[in-house]
Amino acid sequence: MATIDAANRPSGATTAPRPPGPSAARTGLLRTLAAPLLIAVVLQNVGNLALHAALGRTLSPDEYGALGTVLSVMVLLAVPLGALQVAASKGAAAHRASRPLNQASLRTLAGVSIAAGVVVTAIAPLPAYAFHLPSMTDALLLGPFAGVSLALAVSRGRLLGLDPTGGVRAVAATFVISTAVRLLVAFATVPSLGTTGAVLATLIGEVLALAYAAWAVRSVGRRDSREAAALPWMRAGDVGWSGLAIGGLFLFTTIDLFLARHFLNGSDSGAYVAAATIGKTMLALPAAALAAAYPRMVSAGRGQGRVAELRRTAMVVGGLAMLASIVVAAAPSLVLGLLYGDAFATQSGLVRALALIAGASSLASVCTFALLAVGSTMSLLPWVGAFIQLVVISAWHDSAMEIARGSALAMGITVLLGAVALVADIRARDVRAA
Repeated sequence: MATIDAANRPSGATTAPRPPGPSAARTGLLRTLAAPLLIAVVLQNVGNLALHAALGRTLSPDEYGALGTVLSVMVLLAVPLGALQVAASKGAAAHRASRPLNQASLRTLAGVSIAAGVVVTAIAPLPAYAFHLPSMTDALLLGPFAGVSLALAVSRGRLLGLDPTGGVRAVAATFVISTAVRLLVAFATVPSLGTTGAVLATLIGEVLALAYAAWAVRSVGRRDSREAAALPWMRAGDVGWSGLAIGGLFLFTTIDLFLARHFLNGSDSGAYVAAATIGKTMLALPAAALAAAYPRMVSAGRGQGRVAELRRTAMVVGGLAMLASIVVAAAPSLVLGLLYGDAFATQSGLVRALALIAGASSLASVCTFALLAVGSTMSLLPWVGAFIQLVVISAWHDSAMEIARGSALAMGITVLLGAVALVADIRARDVRAA
C-alpha cells in the first residue's frame, strides 16, 4: 500500500498543505469541536428515533418487522460505503484537484453508481424471498438506494478531503437535507403506502442529499485545468485497503452482539443488545469528528505535523466518546427508562459497562484511521481484536456481564496494540529522517 509522502508522491500530484502551526492548530481544534457535522449527526439521530417511534405506532407488528428487515439490509451497506468514503477522502486530500477533474469524477461516479444499482435490483428477489417481505417493491427499491448511496458516500468523502473547512459544512448539509426530507415524505406516505412509504422516503432523502453534494463538489477545487487529467480521484488500492480496515472496525465493535445473541437465552440476549445499542449510538458523534479529521491526517502524512494532528484528533474524538460514555455510565437507569421504559430496568450495570467499552473503542478507531492515513498494514489490527473477542467470549459466556468482560479485555488489548503500532510507525519515520 503506497503511503502519502512528499518523497513518493505520484507524478502530477499537487503538494499537500503544510501542517498547521500552533495558532492554526488551536483554530482547527475549535472548528472540529464546533463542527456543523456534529450538529447534523445529532439531528439525524433524533430524526431517526422520532421516525421509528411514529412508525411503531402506525404500522402493525408484521409490517414493522418487514420494515426493520429492509432497513437492516440498508445498514449493511454502510460498511462498503464507509470504505468508499474514506478512500475518496484520502484521494482528495492528497490531490487538491481542479474543478474540471471534480466534474469529470462526478460523471465517472454516475456510471459506476448506475451499474451498482442495476446489479442490486437484479438480485432483489433474493432478500424478498429470504426475509418474507410482503412487497417486492420494497426489495426493488434497494437497487436505486444502493446506487444513490454509493455516489453520496464518495461525494461526501471528496468534499471532506478537498475542502476540510467548507467541506464539513457541505457534508453536514447533506445529512440535514436527507433527514428532513425523509421525515416529511415518510409522514406523508406511510399512512397510505405502509412500509413502502418509509423505504421510499429514505430513498428520496438520499437523492436530494446527493444532488446538493454533487453541486458542492463541482464548486470546489482550483479554477485552472492544468494537470486535471493526470490526477486520480480515487485509487482502487485505497478502496480495497479502506474496505478491509473499516470492515475490521465494524466487526470489532459489533461481534459481541452476535455472540451474545448466539450464546445467551432470549431475555438475556435482548438485554445485552439493548444495552450495547446505547453504547453504539454514542459513537455517532466521535465517528463524525473522525471523518472530518481524517483528511487532515492524510495531508500531514508522515511529515512533521503528524504527531500534532494525531494529538488533536485523539483529544476531540476520544474526548467526545468518553464524555458521552461517562454521562451514560453516571445515569444508566435514566437512559434505559427514556429509551426502553421498564423493560430492562434491572440492566443498569450492564449499560454502564458497555458504555465505557464503547467510549474506549473510539481510541481504537483513532489508531486505525491514523495508520490507514499513511497506508500501514497495521490498520488491520481491529481484525485481531475481533478474533480475540470470538475466542474469549466463546470460552466464557455464562452471562451478559461475562460477555461484556470478554469484550472489554479484547478492547484493551486492541487499543494497546494500536497505540504501540502507531508509536513504532512514528519512530520509524524519525529514524529514517535522521
